[in-house]
Amino acid sequence: MDAITINRWVGGLGRTYNELLTEGVIPDHPLKPMFDTRDNEDLLLNPAPGVKLWFGVESKRLEKVMITLIQTVGQPVYTGDLPAPFTLKMDQRSVRQFLGEPIESKQPVELPGGLGVRGGSDTYYPDQQANPNTKVTLGYLENLVVNNISFSLIDKEHG
Repeated sequence: MDAITINRWVGGLGRTYNELLTEGVIPDHPLKPMFDTRDNEDLLLNPAPGVKLWFGVESKRLEKVMITLIQTVGQPVYTGDLPAPFTLKMDQRSVRQFLGEPIESKQPVELPGGLGVRGGSDTYYPDQQANPNTKVTLGYLENLVVNNISFSLIDKEHG
């Protein structure tokens, strides 16, 4: 996987599954419910190990691109290239050096069910001309190493 493909997925935020499929942006795989119950708000597509594309259940619009960099609960991790300025190994200090102060920052939290502590997250609004209505959130482990990166819609109603 490469940074160009990741950029295409991020650029597809707000577009429908059928639009992205027709344009060859995503692979022809079925969307799967997040849970095995009827209470699903999201449908998922796993186009590559460590990458999840989240689509709204009703709209079938792409709402989030999530990239896992460090395994925490047995999930696959992404090992390909990331769009600049992101790398596979980052921590909060390096992120803030190249992105500045976050728009929003969440403190570390203890996860339920004995899943440990996570180091919170930082959210930024990247280039709004290139990707309008898009935010990027970096999730940290307890040691403030980046665990995952999520590119998502700021306002899901206006893709």
